[in-house]
Amino acid sequence: MNNPTFIAECREHRNKMTRTQENGKQSKTIDNLHNLSQLHMNSTGLFIQQHSPHVCIILGDRALKSMFQALYMKENNSVVPSDSLSLEDVMELIFQESGLDLDTMMFINSIHYLASLIDISPIEQMEITDLKRLMQRVDDVLIQLSARVTSHPSDQYRSIF
Repeated sequence: MNNPTFIAECREHRNKMTRTQENGKQSKTIDNLHNLSQLHMNSTGLFIQQHSPHVCIILGDRALKSMFQALYMKENNSVVPSDSLSLEDVMELIFQESGLDLDTMMFINSIHYLASLIDISPIEQMEITDLKRLMQRVDDVLIQLSARVTSHPSDQYRSIF
């Protein structure tokens, strides 16, 4: 047995195992972020019934952020999710073959803005029908993005409505 050849084969095997482990970690992280998005929206359903508009908007914003992080990881082959996606990153993700338009981008920015408001008194006066319509739109965006994150239909985001 040729010792240098054996060492080279061991290194190659170790590198292959490391790549496999990183791909496994990436896949698991993407799945976790995708599932977190679903959990946020499932919780939103409970708070709609309790008429807590600001909580619903915050949960919707977090669901969108989790889905964007998962999509960012998948499309950029990243092992670690970005803590804070810039607006440019989000725009790039949305406009890449997604079918989402500028109106959707503005909607996502509006949700993010409403979630970050300090004075929530105008939001708390929102009618429940308007709140449901707002969360339905978040739900629709998540459905579209989920199709790009997961390949199997049974793993995709499920509407809360």
